Amino acid sequence: MVTLQDIENAYATLKPVVHKTPLLSSRTLNDLLHNEVWFKGENFQRIGAFKIRGAYNKISSLSEVERRCGVIAHSSGNHAQGVALASRLFGLKAVIVMPHNSVRSKVEATKGYGAEVIFCEDSTDDRERVTDELIKSHGYTLIHPFNDEKLIAGQGTVGLEICQDLSSLDYLFVPVGGGGLISGCATAVKHVFPGVKVIGVETEGANDAFQTFRQKRIVKIPSASTIADGMRTLSVGPLNFEIIMKYVDDIITVTDEDVLTAMRFFFERMKVVVEPTGAVAPAAVLTDKLHLKGKKICGVISGGNVDAEVFRSMLAGVRGEKYVFR
Repeated sequence: MVTLQDIENAYATLKPVVHKTPLLSSRTLNDLLHNEVWFKGENFQRIGAFKIRGAYNKISSLSEVERRCGVIAHSSGNHAQGVALASRLFGLKAVIVMPHNSVRSKVEATKGYGAEVIFCEDSTDDRERVTDELIKSHGYTLIHPFNDEKLIAGQGTVGLEICQDLSSLDYLFVPVGGGGLISGCATAVKHVFPGVKVIGVETEGANDAFQTFRQKRIVKIPSASTIADGMRTLSVGPLNFEIIMKYVDDIITVTDEDVLTAMRFFFERMKVVVEPTGAVAPAAVLTDKLHLKGKKICGVISGGNVDAEVFRSMLAGVRGEKYVFR
């Protein structure tokens, strides 16, 4: 199991490479919710999302033989960019398997970092099938998007930075796709603030972790239907499951409409761009899903990579008066 020492080691590895992202706050929001709320702005990270942390930490641990063979990853976007940039920084060949309907701007950014992109069908199973075939043919090393200890430790530096910047914390809300981010963050914050409640958040149309947490076994859903592309993983990984069941206090869901409302709030009231997946955990805070009052709360904005035209069309259908949160 990943330890706090693993995360601190990852932090030392990553410190010269990644940004220490800010904690954002809004007086308007604090007044509305009657809580002290911060948002960890990983939308300001290199590649526009937290994924560079885990990718770089994993690639830094590879042997020279593995590096010479090159690396491969499967991803709908942000992990793709993280692996592509980390590989470029190490001077490695990177191949990324992406669904054919991936966000155009994420595909172009992945190519821009120098990776070769190979398209597949829009399912986790097909991504893994194509990736496995390429590994057998070329000997690439897999940089898994979530089920890897080095990667989890890298993602955990998000939680470590939150602990560095806050003197105390009551609740931490983290999005759950495959489980890498919440595994690392929960490990970090539970060791620094033992009394903190760690809450995972998914969209209703991709609620595998929600079901997994309640059934205490890994549940794989047949498909995921949500605007949040980073939520479309069909199940959490075995390593992630083990850590989630040890350190996470609950996993809850929000609607796609909640996500859109959060995106618009960030844009109009806080002047920042947040992608749908990045708005999932904040949406649970903004809609007051747990009915909290007088608490110190942090929600992780996991990324800001959204195509400009898609962003415009998404916000067009959300009314400003929905800022009177439930």
